[in-house]
Amino acid sequence: MQRLPRIGLWTLSACALLISLSACEPATPPKGPAAPTASTAPVLNAPASVKTAASPLQALLGVFGGQAAASWSAFDSVPSVHWDDAKPLANPDTVSPDATHYRGGDMLLAGFGEVDVPDGKVGAEAGVKKDNEGHVGVVLNGNATSVLSIVLQKFYPSDDAQGILQRQFGSDTTVKPIAGTCALDHGTTAPNTQKNVFYEVSLAGVAMPVFAETYVDEDAGNQGPGATNFVFYRTRPQQRIVDMQCKTS
Repeated sequence: MQRLPRIGLWTLSACALLISLSACEPATPPKGPAAPTASTAPVLNAPASVKTAASPLQALLGVFGGQAAASWSAFDSVPSVHWDDAKPLANPDTVSPDATHYRGGDMLLAGFGEVDVPDGKVGAEAGVKKDNEGHVGVVLNGNATSVLSIVLQKFYPSDDAQGILQRQFGSDTTVKPIAGTCALDHGTTAPNTQKNVFYEVSLAGVAMPVFAETYVDEDAGNQGPGATNFVFYRTRPQQRIVDMQCKTS
């Protein structure tokens, strides 16, 4: 399976966070913090047109997009992205040739305010801390030479994933829904509860569009406040759309 961000997020169920094209496998447990107590802060609706520089996500996808898959080293100097891993690491939890390696870090999405998040401590010392809700974990996934997908994960489920994406770009970037209203959760026969939606993202100055999948985990029990997940692909994830019986736009 593809690796997920490591920013101290609680341990969600493996299936809820699964983004591989195969069946569920155990997720690697991060540090287990306690559940926060605050609700999501209001979104700050700053118009994309006032941006004077590329956002971290736009810069990241600018490297990711294009006719040829980018090398791992091409992401070394993406502005405002902090890498925890100096180089790609082998992923022992997969048999997929597209996710044999990964590299983790974090960055900030625009348009959010402060919320309570788990502080990363465990046991009786676990608590919460203040952080920007847009502080997301980032994981690059790929083979030994190239990056083939990107995963972002932030605390708290958000209903307006398309709006979150659009706020990261200028007005010359389009985020177009291509599939949604899925019948099944991926890899199961259970009704879809994660609100999966697929988008085509056409970035200014990038020859080829990238594709995004968004989904939420709203029920983390006592393990945390839920999550919103963003997965970026170089090609249209048609098999996932078919497997989940999503309606195409």
